[in-house]
Amino acid sequence: MPRSDPVVEELLGFLLTRLDEASFESLATHEPKRMTAAYFEGGGGRAETRGIWFTGCVTCSQIPPGTLFRSHSHIDVPEWPCQPVREQTLHFADDPDYRDEWRPEFALFASGRLIHEDDHDQDQLS
Repeated sequence: MPRSDPVVEELLGFLLTRLDEASFESLATHEPKRMTAAYFEGGGGRAETRGIWFTGCVTCSQIPPGTLFRSHSHIDVPEWPCQPVREQTLHFADDPDYRDEWRPEFALFASGRLIHEDDHDQDQLS
């Protein structure tokens, strides 16, 4: 596997030493992969297509060919670790090496926005 973001490598290392065979097979269907998402950037009299590289999930982060997002902030493709992987980590939440940032509520889109941003905002208001 090519080198990835340190978070990806740390989480994979954590899970690979703790999963049973069935759970490993489930993890394998959500393998991290370097991907790119194209988006439109305009303003100030210029307009161009740009791309952002990110680590996505081979299952959850599929982008149809030719997709052009309206802007960087509109990229709604899940970044790895995706929701199913984050849920899988919850089985080890009592482990001293578990990190709270792996919890499902902190899942991100490739744009950097929280997937559950509305839920997170509601928690902040409560």
